[in-house]
Amino acid sequence: MVKRRTLTREIVLDQANRLIAERGLENLTIRALADALEIRPQSVYNYADSLNDLLDQVGLRFVNKLTDRLMHRLFGVGGKEALLVFAQEFRKGCRQEKHLAPILMNPNDLRQLKRTHQALWDLYKQMFESLHVLEGADNPNLVESTLYRSALFGFIMQELGGYLKLPQKRIDERFQQMMTLVVDQMTLP
Repeated sequence: MVKRRTLTREIVLDQANRLIAERGLENLTIRALADALEIRPQSVYNYADSLNDLLDQVGLRFVNKLTDRLMHRLFGVGGKEALLVFAQEFRKGCRQEKHLAPILMNPNDLRQLKRTHQALWDLYKQMFESLHVLEGADNPNLVESTLYRSALFGFIMQELGGYLKLPQKRIDERFQQMMTLVVDQMTLP
């Protein structure tokens, strides 16, 4: 058994991430995590209140990593180009961590993962508010931002779900074409 003092939240989350990558999101259990860490299952509760809390922490870390990546890439980029860069980087992050992407893609699960949901909402809000697309409830751009998110999430879900039976180069081209069509429909101030 691993001595408790050598265990940290980061080690627990890293191992949970590895297990999700190896076995799938639906197969992560407290017992499986404890076995992988060589600790008693009840020791996991020193780092997470429940399996849902553990998934929320893993999801939050994933969204924060995406946010850092996006903010780095978006520095100095504005307008419609920023929307295209956001889409490309968000997709790239989901493809690199495809075992975690379902955490963001399933709205029913996401509601249960409150911190992950809030971080994802904050990321979108930061992006769209910086482009003045989310100002006021009667703003016609709200439909445009919904279209943008729907296209982005829908494409990623189809791609990661294996529904696009095309060579990768063609999938990449199709994504770029689709997001360009969506962004071209948007009215930015």
